[in-house]
Amino acid sequence: MLNLLAASVKPLTLNRKVLETAYELYLAAPEAAYPIINLRELSQRTGASLLECRNAIIEAHHHGRFPQCALET
Repeated sequence: MLNLLAASVKPLTLNRKVLETAYELYLAAPEAAYPIINLRELSQRTGASLLECRNAIIEAHHHGRFPQCALET
């Protein structure tokens, strides 16, 4: 039961600013099989570290966000 609750709450704890900015970059990426999100640009825009940005996107991907995207630095 606790695992179900943790899985429900986890997406709410993700860094909202990073994810919103990442989504803007995702939408602005040139059309391709895998839209590219530049982690360095995301980090500069949000003030978060590259690792924080990467982890937020990866975790969001596990919850169905950012399908078929690629990350670059």
